Amino acid sequence: MEQAAFMGYGPDDFNHSQIGAKFAGETENGVLPGDVILIARRHNHEPEIVGFGVVKGDYSTKARQSKPPQEFGSLRRLSPFRPWSRPPSGVPLIDALQYAQSLVRLHPESNETHRKVCDWIEKQLARKSGRAVQKASGKAAQKAKPGAKSPTLSLVDMPESHQLDYKVQTRSSVIKAKKVEAELVKGYSLWLDRQGRKLVAAKYTNLQCDGYEEDRKNLIEAKSSTTREHIRMAVGQLLDYAFQGREKLGVAHKAILLPKKPSSDMVAWLEPLKISIIWREGRVFLDDANGQFT
Repeated sequence: MEQAAFMGYGPDDFNHSQIGAKFAGETENGVLPGDVILIARRHNHEPEIVGFGVVKGDYSTKARQSKPPQEFGSLRRLSPFRPWSRPPSGVPLIDALQYAQSLVRLHPESNETHRKVCDWIEKQLARKSGRAVQKASGKAAQKAKPGAKSPTLSLVDMPESHQLDYKVQTRSSVIKAKKVEAELVKGYSLWLDRQGRKLVAAKYTNLQCDGYEEDRKNLIEAKSSTTREHIRMAVGQLLDYAFQGREKLGVAHKAILLPKKPSSDMVAWLEPLKISIIWREGRVFLDDANGQFT
């Protein structure tokens, strides 16, 4: 059975308050991988719930594992997904369902009712996935899996035809990556604001970093993915920004801002470069630098 949320409006439908395009992640502030979707409605003055889950991957216009009873515009697959039918005790869910629109964004950072609903959802999803949701900031130890092997280095003959180490990215994939990064920086900036700290941008002629915290001399570069190619790109950018701004910034603390915590072997090589990692965990941010960035 498909574990997904379905939308009647199509991804290219920019009418109807752009609901179809927003659901597919084709607009600014649209639904992105890692977002949580609650499938519920207000009916006869009572909340009706289907379930909730974390968006996985891009939108699709075809259902692979089931046949919906009616046509739909697009779907977003949810993993983990938690089916739920009864109203949660002590959670003001009914107060968050006072909308006539098919798609509504909750604002837990500014609305107490939304915060309680989101906290409840996060707790249930953590139980579903068997993962503890870490709320405290600070350095989180990451242990290698038992039996895990280190990558090996092999020496091979030079190829007859040399190829550049690059990948061609489509315009849509670049736009989506920029949206993820923009949302990530915005969330991190709001997180710092609540602590009385301020994130700005440092500009070097035609170059501009994603964020700089002047009081702590923290230089930040955000990436939409934890893949090695994204991290390598961020390293080059941070080293370049730190070098270009060395006269005004002095010795800056450098960190890569990511949507989730990467594997330990992916970032072990960053330590001698003095580059740290910041990642989002639910609605909080953590780092591997004893709280220097969080």
